[in-house]
Amino acid sequence: MGLLFGQIPSALADDLAMAATVPSNPHTIVNGVVKSVSWSDPAKSTKSEIVVKDAAGKLVNIYVAATTTLWDADTKAIMADKLFAKSHVNVIYFTTDEGINIGKSIKILK
Repeated sequence: MGLLFGQIPSALADDLAMAATVPSNPHTIVNGVVKSVSWSDPAKSTKSEIVVKDAAGKLVNIYVAATTTLWDADTKAIMADKLFAKSHVNVIYFTTDEGINIGKSIKILK
């Protein structure tokens, strides 16, 4: 079944609504190791998220939106299935007024 003009799929609508809450604050960058990865499950209304442990041992939860770009160490675009626990990453993200960290870019490091 096709989409009618003006219709937005619900998952994309959720991402757009989330993006609308992003303040104009500068981004934050974290380097660390991915401790966990959980991909969205529409049946359970869960979102895609990674947890990164930085050099100081702090855990940072990052929401992976449809607009988040994923890169390999050679800066080539990759699919989400290439990102897994124990990956060393560089993450650029924004924090909403509600305190939600939304990934802008996730790069897997060598």
